[in-house]
Amino acid sequence: MRLSIAHQTRFALCLYAALTSSTPPSATPPSNSSNTIFSPLSIHVALGLLAAGSGGATRDQLLAALAGGGAADGLHALGEEVARVVLADGAEVGGPRIAFADAVFVDASVKLKPAFEQVAVEKYNAETLSVDFQHKVDPFA
Repeated sequence: MRLSIAHQTRFALCLYAALTSSTPPSATPPSNSSNTIFSPLSIHVALGLLAAGSGGATRDQLLAALAGGGAADGLHALGEEVARVVLADGAEVGGPRIAFADAVFVDASVKLKPAFEQVAVEKYNAETLSVDFQHKVDPFA
């Protein structure tokens, strides 16, 4: 898990550097930064879910960026831990109420691979929804 967290931190710093057009990431933010707000953790989790459903060169590139080229298992374990602990809604116990949009919308004409759907639901606590994009039907109706 520590290695996965280190990869997530590296990804966050690289993303910050890219968003602020600064020099390569370092321990201190660039002095010329503006008010940039983003959630590297939610971006990391979303891209991890994307990696679970991709293959070939796309998967390799996502794993290189998110997991230092390592196996997807560590990436998905981190995603599972984030969904379970960090993004847990503590409203019932007096803690913060957290909302995190984590869903996969798929056109009704396409069937998800069972392995991807399993990772999405079990590891990322995502919901998978079949949607008729042709007729713009509300999937929550």
